[in-house]
Amino acid sequence: MNILSVDSSAKVASCAILNEEKLVGEIYLDCGLVHSTTLAPMVKSLLDLSNFCIKEIDLFCVSNGPGSFTGIRIGVALVKGLALSLNKMTLGVSTLHALAFNAIDQESALICPCMDARRNQLYAALFKLENSKITRITKDSAISSEDLFLNLKEHESKNKNIILVGDGADLFFNFIRKQEQFFLNNKVKVLSSGYRYQAARNVAFAALNLLAQNNVPSPAKNLQVNYLRPSQAEREKEAPSKKV
Repeated sequence: MNILSVDSSAKVASCAILNEEKLVGEIYLDCGLVHSTTLAPMVKSLLDLSNFCIKEIDLFCVSNGPGSFTGIRIGVALVKGLALSLNKMTLGVSTLHALAFNAIDQESALICPCMDARRNQLYAALFKLENSKITRITKDSAISSEDLFLNLKEHESKNKNIILVGDGADLFFNFIRKQEQFFLNNKVKVLSSGYRYQAARNVAFAALNLLAQNNVPSPAKNLQVNYLRPSQAEREKEAPSKKV
């Protein structure tokens, strides 16, 4: 099975092609350009350089949230358009689930992917890494550092290894460090910058993980975004109007 995966959920944009479990190629850009400008040309370049025809792709995958509302929409729209035109199947992958695969080569641990969601919140979830396999423990949520820490305490791993990944990793690490007893009792690690951020290859690996758990791909028209919380426009629309 050939998989094309896309991630545009944060400031980094990337796309990758997998043949079964082999990474064929990946393009990764963190250059400040907007995803609406870069993403489609990146996919075309990757296909050309990898000597793949778009019709040879069997499954189109995309990180469908949480993350940047605009970035997610761009990635989902691109994948929907490609898959619809070819009548191929799609799979939306949690950005946090994909981020957990950044730590797949680490020792057994509790993985906490966390993204800065602003408004004093993190997008976060917990996953278990054991014998090079990743298992979800908690659902994705928009959560405060205080509540995420409580979740972490409840599920802390037996070997006391905790791995933080994502653009909110430093923010949450600094919060954990203030909890002196917990910090002393656990080995808390933030992945280096080269392994900390979203990458399309891990969207594909997370998709394979979902398929192994009998998650079924869906037609492109059913692909949806998962913001976890309302956009600013939606919040303003729902807010009661001020009397003049």
